Amino acid sequence: GMAANGAVAIVRLGGRAAWCGRVGDEAIGAAILSGLKSEGVDTGWARVVAGEFSPHSIVLCDQDGNRSLIVHRSETMDPSTEWIAQRDITPFAAVHSDTRWPEGSKYLLSAARDRGIPGVLDVDSANDGYDVKPIVALASHTIFSTVGLREMFAIDDLELGLVKASALCRFVAVTMGADGVMWRDKSGSIIRLPAFKVNALETIGAGDIFHGGFALALVEGLSEREALLFASAAAAVKCSRVGGRQGYPLRSDVTALLK
Repeated sequence: GMAANGAVAIVRLGGRAAWCGRVGDEAIGAAILSGLKSEGVDTGWARVVAGEFSPHSIVLCDQDGNRSLIVHRSETMDPSTEWIAQRDITPFAAVHSDTRWPEGSKYLLSAARDRGIPGVLDVDSANDGYDVKPIVALASHTIFSTVGLREMFAIDDLELGLVKASALCRFVAVTMGADGVMWRDKSGSIIRLPAFKVNALETIGAGDIFHGGFALALVEGLSEREALLFASAAAAVKCSRVGGRQGYPLRSDVTALLK
């Protein structure tokens, strides 16, 4: 999922990350955890659920770099967060979450709010069979995909979508692929940041990298605009490469593009 890929991006970019989520006790679950461990992500917060089949996706990519997803969701997997409540989040400087496990997102974003640390939410879709708005309301920073923002409010106008979303969350933005990113600032103005010009070979993971890079930049003390610029550069580097996680950028790659 998005937060797992975001954790990998954070480590690649020089930060530290732990992934909190659920997998089944089968081969796919083992592969998910081993893949995260091999990238340096702490999987000590993961839960292996006996008798369950792990959520996963098949990603199809065309010759122009566009991708489509075939997603398997594990509808019977225990959604409870009791096992997280026994853990201590005080060592962490931010929470980055997605909408695939709403109960977990609500719990950890609430914990982030209570601690006064950033709670970054990735809304790539708002059409998963439940109301995403309560999760958005718990985040300090919500970044939508174009599809996610349009689905959430059933409108095509992205600027109007940001206005509506800002009633729920202090900072809201929407990523628009080659059209860049747009956000609503404290004054209520809508601001656009163009995308970096690269030869896009593969867009797989670009949004996940964007969100992970944004969360890391906030932790490092960058302003929200600077964090969006850093995240945009990280995503652009990925789009210029193929190979899934093999193409995730290092910090030096992003620094070079920003220069």
